[in-house]
Amino acid sequence: MLQEKILSHAARLEEWLYSLEKNPPLFMSADIRNAGYKISSIDANLYPAGFNNLDGSYSDLAAAELRKALENSQVPAGSNLLLVSEEHTRNLFYLENIHALKSLLEKAGYSVEASTQFLVEGVDYTDGFLSLQSATGKEVQLLSPERAQEKLSSFQAIIMNHDSSAGSAEWIQNAAIPVLPPWQAGWHYRSKACHFFHYRELIEEASIIIGVDPWFLAPLYRAISDVDINADQSREAIATQADHLLTEIAAKYKEHGIDEKPFVFLKSDHGTYGMAMLSFESSREIVDLNRKEKNKLFKGKSSVVVKDYLLQEGIPTVRKMENHFAENVVMLSGNRFIGTFARANEQKDARTSLNSTGMYFKKIPLADSANDATRVAVLVTRIAGIALQREIEELVAGARPRMSVPATHP
Repeated sequence: MLQEKILSHAARLEEWLYSLEKNPPLFMSADIRNAGYKISSIDANLYPAGFNNLDGSYSDLAAAELRKALENSQVPAGSNLLLVSEEHTRNLFYLENIHALKSLLEKAGYSVEASTQFLVEGVDYTDGFLSLQSATGKEVQLLSPERAQEKLSSFQAIIMNHDSSAGSAEWIQNAAIPVLPPWQAGWHYRSKACHFFHYRELIEEASIIIGVDPWFLAPLYRAISDVDINADQSREAIATQADHLLTEIAAKYKEHGIDEKPFVFLKSDHGTYGMAMLSFESSREIVDLNRKEKNKLFKGKSSVVVKDYLLQEGIPTVRKMENHFAENVVMLSGNRFIGTFARANEQKDARTSLNSTGMYFKKIPLADSANDATRVAVLVTRIAGIALQREIEELVAGARPRMSVPATHP
């Protein structure tokens, strides 16, 4: 019924979204959870590492939308682009992603070279570049950062597929050409709590159009900052917030007659790749974390110590793929649909993170995405895209991030 209600207002939602799209991200992806009674984005990524998971049938569509988005960013077709990759070059599936993104940009009419942002440790750059092979044997060449800087004047834009968890290189920050998405939007500055502030604000507007409780389209959350997960006092403070959140979720279940047990995710507020994240059904579980669990939450990508967390309402998934629980990942360029695929997990249940051990991806052909469930997922993702647009505007302007729920400082 929720899906039908959303789609019955699709035309009005399209008008509303179009009115808000000022300078949307070059590309992004969102993880969409569908619990049947609730459909929401649970995470939004400005630097998707899943271009290789898109079925080849999306190729023409994705290339066309990437070209439109770049032209709207004053980067005309025929320009030379520098695609900046992560340094984890031993991840052969990530190299598949770089190869796929580079191919799409070339199909869109651009000349593309790739580089890393920082030096890859323990390797030799022969003649200023690395020559690598992806998981399926595709060749991927990456310029060294020094070589990329030497050639920078020959490029018209830098395309970032590096989330800058450990910071941005000076040569990226000082570049005189467009950096897309902007380097300020890396995870060294981005905040999940800030994202969900904007997402929730937009969902409240969309819910007026649809005529539903905003809770059906957005997770409840709490922001917690400046804590040490290894300290008893910090875990007690997090547990107190978890109690409040679990109570709030339970009240919503009761209000709408939903027979579920509330649960929450505790995740790094600046996190990515599914790292530094665990789920809990009671606040006591947070207080009583064992050493392994504390270690998992203590550091995120690039071994960055986590001090800021997001407590987020858990949304179960009813989606299944090959008898395993799954969720959809929707990808956009310029806030327009360019493809979708499924993330499934052979080891996890409907109430846990699927972005963990046991995960696999299932390609979904373009023809199979022409259904109501995908249409709703795309609408929700486009709302998340506008939230990202607002985040980027604030980050580039140096504004203080807004988090909606007051941050807790134990």
